[in-house]
Amino acid sequence: MKISFLVFFIVVVLFISALAYFNLQKIDSTSDQINTFVSPSVNLQLKQISENSSSYVEYNNELVYTVKYQSSSELTYDGKPVIIFVGAEWCPYCGAEIWSLVIALSRFGNLSGLRYMESSSTDIYPDVPTFTLENLSYHSNYISVLAYEYQNRYHEPLQSVPQNIYLMWNQLANGSIPFLDIAGIYYQVGTTNDPGLLSGHNWTYVIKELGNNDTLSRQIYSTANLITAEICSVDGNQPSQVCNASAVQHYESSLGVQVRTDLGYFQYNYISSLNLDNLLQQYEIKRII
Repeated sequence: MKISFLVFFIVVVLFISALAYFNLQKIDSTSDQINTFVSPSVNLQLKQISENSSSYVEYNNELVYTVKYQSSSELTYDGKPVIIFVGAEWCPYCGAEIWSLVIALSRFGNLSGLRYMESSSTDIYPDVPTFTLENLSYHSNYISVLAYEYQNRYHEPLQSVPQNIYLMWNQLANGSIPFLDIAGIYYQVGTTNDPGLLSGHNWTYVIKELGNNDTLSRQIYSTANLITAEICSVDGNQPSQVCNASAVQHYESSLGVQVRTDLGYFQYNYISSLNLDNLLQQYEIKRII
């Protein structure tokens, strides 16, 4: 009887331990973290990743995607060149791009209010671990940011896109996402970060991979360096420790001409056009001539 009870007790303990381990893994990788705020320690990790000098010298010409030279004037917000992002939480391509965007923006200022997100579990490349830029707070001495997640993870309306940005997004990208505009000088549609490399993994995995020299880290850093170069070219190449980095200089030297290459990964979502008269100076966005 004692032996039977001991065996039963051991089985129960092992079952509870296995269940606890499974739940721990689940918390680290799935829905329990979605929409929760990124912890200060993870924020610090992302900042350190952006400041890691080894990331600046990692570039690959094949990873440059469509960059169009728009004009010689700049769009500003709050008196600084404005970076405009339009995406959706369900979009796996947006999720892959946001890793590079977060790294690039962290080089010029401080992000706060970042929350965990995964792309739709029913779309192509399901459950891409990423962050939502909804209600993002950003402080920088050099640039400003306007970010819009127009639908949530379930394709429901989330944030309204101001009419002038809505029109720009439609005219330049036909409503494709992710859409990124750098101060009205450059814009990018899609991403060359393969969401298939992130699908089904968790945030810890991606952060760990960014410390390795593999396909995923090279893609994310290369895209971040390109975004960084575009920002440097519109903000007077400040701060110098960022803009003087070799990979950033490499990309910046290639800017200023119209470049047309194959689009990377993107989500096509056509939006009907608006009347040009609706291009209003909302949100104090001004074009400097």
